[in-house]
Amino acid sequence: MQDMLLAIWHQDFDQLIHMQAIGLLVTCLVVILFLESSFVFLPLPGDSLVLLAGGLVGMGVLGPEVTFIYMPLAAGLGSLVAYFQGHALHGTAFMGHVERMIPQGSLPRASRLLDRYGFWAMFASRFIPFVRVLTPMLMGVSRLHLPKVVIASFASAFLWALVLSLIGKFVMATPVFAHHHELLTKCLLVTSFALFVIAVAAIGIRLLKRPTNRIR
Repeated sequence: MQDMLLAIWHQDFDQLIHMQAIGLLVTCLVVILFLESSFVFLPLPGDSLVLLAGGLVGMGVLGPEVTFIYMPLAAGLGSLVAYFQGHALHGTAFMGHVERMIPQGSLPRASRLLDRYGFWAMFASRFIPFVRVLTPMLMGVSRLHLPKVVIASFASAFLWALVLSLIGKFVMATPVFAHHHELLTKCLLVTSFALFVIAVAAIGIRLLKRPTNRIR
């Protein structure tokens, strides 16, 4: 794993291939996206990783199926896990802990989106960290029709991955940025790690400061 990250950091993609680490890289991306879409208490950097994957597709390191099939499937399945969490955990003490862990305003925002747009809220919330997990959870709490949730989950995941990966691919494939691939890749890796650290720190602070409040 460390060798794989170092190879990406130094743009040594021949080394990645030599280590036969492309499959491991794809697996890591897919697993992280699944977990990030499933559990609100795992603030993993989904957006920046999709941008990174799109950039790697643009450089020919990864195949387009990674961002157009594997990652959307992972994110869509994660949303279904979040839906069933809301369905199963409604009214339990754990839902109070969820409210304490997420950034202030995320839950009301997800509730407003759901009340206003119904199943279409999944598409808007997909582009908002934390809210994209809360929306399917609230759908589970409300016992919304599962087949519609399934369609909204996978369609919104595909749209989200398509938009972000195309942005990453465009940036890496544009001649203007041709001499800055290494810098851009490093920025995305650093941003992903920094966002994860900040989110974990924020969750820790909120858990220490706020009393337990249940979602009503």
